[in-house]
Amino acid sequence: MRNPFKTLRIDFVFFFGFAFIVTLLVGVVVWLSYSSSSKEIASNTSHYQQKLLGELNKKLTTSLVGIEQSSNTASKNFDVTYNRFQAGTKYDKVRAQAEIRSQLNNYVFNTPILHSIHVYSVLPLNYSLQEYVQFLPFEQMKEETWYPLIDKTDDAWISEHTIRTNSGDIPVISFARKVYNNLNQYYALMVLNIKVPVFQALIETEGGRSSVALLDETGQLITQTVNEAFSQEQLDGIAAEIERNAAGSKRTGDEFLVWSKSIDSKWTLIERTSWKDMTASSLQITRLFLLLGIAAIFLILLLGGLVARQFMKPIGLLLKAMSNYSPQKQDVLPDDYKNEFGRLFQGYQKLMQRIEELYGNLEVQYEKRREAEIKSLQVMINPHFLYNSLDQVNWVAITAGQSKISAMLSQLGQLFRLALSNTGRLVPLSEELAHIECYLQFQKIRWEDRLEYRIEADEGTLRLRVPKIILQPFIENAFVHGFHGRRSAKLTVTIRPADGQLEIAIADDGRGLRDAASESRSAKGGYGLRNVKERIEALFGPSYGFELMPGETGGMRAIVRLPIIEEQTQEEDA
Repeated sequence: MRNPFKTLRIDFVFFFGFAFIVTLLVGVVVWLSYSSSSKEIASNTSHYQQKLLGELNKKLTTSLVGIEQSSNTASKNFDVTYNRFQAGTKYDKVRAQAEIRSQLNNYVFNTPILHSIHVYSVLPLNYSLQEYVQFLPFEQMKEETWYPLIDKTDDAWISEHTIRTNSGDIPVISFARKVYNNLNQYYALMVLNIKVPVFQALIETEGGRSSVALLDETGQLITQTVNEAFSQEQLDGIAAEIERNAAGSKRTGDEFLVWSKSIDSKWTLIERTSWKDMTASSLQITRLFLLLGIAAIFLILLLGGLVARQFMKPIGLLLKAMSNYSPQKQDVLPDDYKNEFGRLFQGYQKLMQRIEELYGNLEVQYEKRREAEIKSLQVMINPHFLYNSLDQVNWVAITAGQSKISAMLSQLGQLFRLALSNTGRLVPLSEELAHIECYLQFQKIRWEDRLEYRIEADEGTLRLRVPKIILQPFIENAFVHGFHGRRSAKLTVTIRPADGQLEIAIADDGRGLRDAASESRSAKGGYGLRNVKERIEALFGPSYGFELMPGETGGMRAIVRLPIIEEQTQEEDA
């Protein structure tokens, strides 16, 4: 192990070294006291609760056996009356069914814990929420959730489920018994329903301080006095122990389980008591020792803290300032320390000031270099455009009459004025559209009616700011490469906001991206688009730019994506 004086904080070693020794001694004393008293309490409680559960089992068995016997008698009477139902006239059948209902009603009224009786048979349906005896279709019982419990046996207890009554759905526990005729044919099912609160009252312990669960002979949970106190998985976990011992106890965490099985092994009661509540009295003795130990630990921490705080506080302030340092936020260190801590604080403050100066110098240098690069790239595009325009004028002068030269030179002059005016990096979109409109009119003189173009822009986008001469290279590229050798040309410019960006689409019906790429491109053509790419990245970062793709109906399509800038800053005007 490493030396704690070299690896751990000083206050940690100082505080908790003594506290650990005291805590260990107090813990041993408290544990020995609590353990011995808890074992004695568990033994006495288990013995008492097992006897109590045995008495509850007797009372429960008496009530439940009465329900089973009543159901047996009711099924026999049902069979006798049902025979008359089958053999009689329509009137006799009505009277027979009324007699069956009357007999079953007597069982409900004479058995206090019984709530209602449901009969699944071929008798005419008579389902009314106002009646205590309901006649239901024989096939409907197969749709009930409890049907698997009675499917393979003549009678069975059904755990908690709900039935509909005139006061709404209520939880019940039921006993189901099949009805057979003289030929031992199963033709009806009688279900006797008992309200859950009434049933729970039979197994509730005195005062209701603990929860009790009732299990049938198969280990199925029938009901419990506290909702969700027991789960079927939890009961399955102790099923083996219950099978071995008819009465016993087991502790699991804060749960203390005591069970008792009836003499005929048909019912099992399991009581759950909070171990914490059981041993509350034993804690009275141990609390005194615990309080004394806590007081001792508190005094040690208090005294150690008062001594060490004066040493650890300045170190903590310095560490916090170093951890939270950022150019925009700095923690202020105290200036009233005149000892070694004061000199550490002064040295740290001087170091941070020097770092801030270096940061400032780097930012100024970066901005100057970035500004120079952008201006250099922007200036370089004007001669490039001039050369291409003069080539077009020269071509027109050779292939056409001199009557067009005047018009072309007029457009060319307008282009120069737009290009050389407004030296800011960002210009309104309307000004940029005027620039490319002038260039397209320049080309219109050459192409005449063989050139069709359309500029579509949302009204709200005209005031947005874009880099100067950002669209002209794409349009020029269409004429130099896309329309080369063609007799007619179509070009569309669409501008709209999309996904928080300004999207500009330039589409032509020229030779297409592949044909244009196969042509040996001039240095001028390649430079124009590369210049646009570098300018956009320099101004807005790599998240913006453009992409080239084949057009939907041929030709080439360029998509330019720029940020939406509504107002021009002083920096952009520079």
